[in-house]
Amino acid sequence: MTRFFVASGLALVLIVSFALPTWAGDPVETGLTYLAEQQQPDGGFTNGFSEGSDLGTTCDVILAIAAAGEDPSTWKSPDGKSPLDYLAAQVAADAVGSVGLKAKVVLALLAAGLDPADFVGHNLVGELEAAYDASTGSYGSSLFDQALVILALSNAGRTVPDGAVQYLLDNRTERGGWSFTGDTTPESTDTNTTALAIQALVATGREAEVADALAYLHEVQNEDGGFPYQKPSDYGTDTDANSTAYVLQALLAAGESLEDWAPAGTDPLEALQGLYDAESGAFLWQAAVPGPNVLATAQAIPALKGYTFVSLPQVEVAEPPEVPSAETLLPESGGTTPLPLAVGLVGLLMVAAGVALHRSARR
Repeated sequence: MTRFFVASGLALVLIVSFALPTWAGDPVETGLTYLAEQQQPDGGFTNGFSEGSDLGTTCDVILAIAAAGEDPSTWKSPDGKSPLDYLAAQVAADAVGSVGLKAKVVLALLAAGLDPADFVGHNLVGELEAAYDASTGSYGSSLFDQALVILALSNAGRTVPDGAVQYLLDNRTERGGWSFTGDTTPESTDTNTTALAIQALVATGREAEVADALAYLHEVQNEDGGFPYQKPSDYGTDTDANSTAYVLQALLAAGESLEDWAPAGTDPLEALQGLYDAESGAFLWQAAVPGPNVLATAQAIPALKGYTFVSLPQVEVAEPPEVPSAETLLPESGGTTPLPLAVGLVGLLMVAAGVALHRSARR
């Protein structure tokens, strides 16, 4: 009998041991749990760099929620506000500054199954179209925003002017990719803007134009299968989750086989999974930079689920937001960041610079 109990005990230990990795949590599920903890009273989400809600980050979180098949209207803050309520307050207050932010709101609303052409008294799609300058082909902002607007209009079922696509093509860098600012010098090229531009070209039927951009991405891919923001860079070229997620989405949208993107046996999907932090349930920005990262987690989830900016997730909301009253148009914690990605990247680059200086001091 004793032997039976000992054997049973050993069997139980083995079962538990094999089950532990599963119990540690699915990166998408635990990532959503982590993001829920970042929700602000007004329903929005912090970007992790400043207090209060950030509009661009909130849009990223809505895309992550929809990618997981969940209804963002059910994500209530302690004050009973959902992220859609936060978007409604910002839009109704005319607090959405740049066309890039407006495009992100359109993408988030489409993922939530809402009509961005009729949202709290605003036709956001029409407002994007009105920003177009036919003489230049530009929507009046960065190339990153140009690509976002093209993707937003395409997903909304609108015809994108040929001039807008040509503006993207005319502003490629000498390395075949794109830079955030529109600078065409080789060193200005970045993976994030390039990834969005590739998806904008795919969305408008210009897949034949992405070959040079893919060659650039091959050139800057790290041996671990992931991607940095730029290479070379004074701030380091370690793989980061945000860049890897964006590039992964571009590769999926372009129909690339990930087997062709595994220089040392690890592809971008595996590299992104490698930045999952089981302790926090979130994603790290870089492996060498400790601590969970809000933007990294929000942007990783859609990529892990196989969604792109060409093929958005889409859910139906049970409780569409109502038009806010005049007293609640601008929540106390609700600010908008004119260039959310740029601000986030500056913060991340500052962290990277600090890490580099710390390493230098130790040598």
